Amino acid sequence: MTIYPMPRASTFGIIGKFAVAIVAVVVIQGILSFKFTLFGFFDLPLIFSVFYGFTLGNPVASIVIGSSLGLMQDSLSGAVLGANGLSKTIIGFFAATAVAKFAVDQPVTRIFALFLFTIGDGLLVTILGLMVGPASGATYSGALSGWGLSAMFNALLGLVLFAYHDWWNATT
Repeated sequence: MTIYPMPRASTFGIIGKFAVAIVAVVVIQGILSFKFTLFGFFDLPLIFSVFYGFTLGNPVASIVIGSSLGLMQDSLSGAVLGANGLSKTIIGFFAATAVAKFAVDQPVTRIFALFLFTIGDGLLVTILGLMVGPASGATYSGALSGWGLSAMFNALLGLVLFAYHDWWNATT
């Protein structure tokens, strides 16, 4: 009787797929927000940082994912370099640690978390941008309404993506 070893996924293959997915998220966000103004309210790197924080539940991995997503987002946007990186790092950490405290597999928890994380992301990026120095002619009078609209869109899109993830896991 011949015993055949089970094929294993290599670590480099998993890391490579992860890296391609992270780059694809940032590029898709940049292209869609450049072509369509409505997509400027969506923050795909934030949604994916929260998604990986919730699904992995590992704070260290979520910190790495959040910081790489945020730094790539900073490099493509006109924001202060490192503002989104620090913001997504902190949010990824909080999302990963929330797994131990809350039932993050419930839709209400996911909506509430995505809404609050989006508000927190906007607040952190704005504070960090103001610490470096405000842009010439920048006004922050409508920032709260923009954060609220972005939080609503991110919560709805995140809920759809989480539902797709749950459906995909249930069928496979």
